[in-house]
Amino acid sequence: MALEILDAGGKADFFAIDLSQPEAVSELANKVVNEIGVPDILVNNAGAGRWLTIEETEAAELEQMMALPYFAAFNITRELLSHMRKRGSGHVVNVTSVAARLIWPGAAGYAAARAAMVAFSKALETETHGSGINVTLAMFGKVASPFWQHNPGSEDHLPKVNAYLPTLSTQEVADAIVRAIERNAGTIVLPRIFRFLFLLNVLTPKTTSAVLRLGLKNST
Repeated sequence: MALEILDAGGKADFFAIDLSQPEAVSELANKVVNEIGVPDILVNNAGAGRWLTIEETEAAELEQMMALPYFAAFNITRELLSHMRKRGSGHVVNVTSVAARLIWPGAAGYAAARAAMVAFSKALETETHGSGINVTLAMFGKVASPFWQHNPGSEDHLPKVNAYLPTLSTQEVADAIVRAIERNAGTIVLPRIFRFLFLLNVLTPKTTSAVLRLGLKNST
């Protein structure tokens, strides 16, 4: 991404870092603040984790799923938050999956980590109220990205209903985030059909759960 920006005539810096390590996150934050300046916008979009059943999920892999995205987002935000407060402005975007609110069999660790992002984003919004810092929670459905190649077998755990829902491109996701920042939107959900599914899940949770279990190899 940084190379694309540079090729287009823009300015970009990039740093190789393991965001699952708190010490590395702290070093990165200090480097950015001291060498570039306090970021105007922070997008927490790091993520890891295969879609596995509870029995299939090893303890080490579960820790990695929580480290990326949740621990990474929490730690980098904490490191930069005081600087944003002092300046009186900033925007934090926390990216997560619709799996945080629509739970189906075969993605326990993944869904729990994404649900943690929802709670973190709401807590951040509450703690920064009136500070000049805006917070956006961005929730997306399936995105056509390298995630699927890096996490083999995960698509086998998609609910059957997903075949009838649109798959987002990375460009659509990026454009949606930019629009949300421009509008100071508190929450964005794409594809929009998921807003209806969230409501349906509140009104008829048993029916929604049954639909999400359809076609899954590990459903009961």
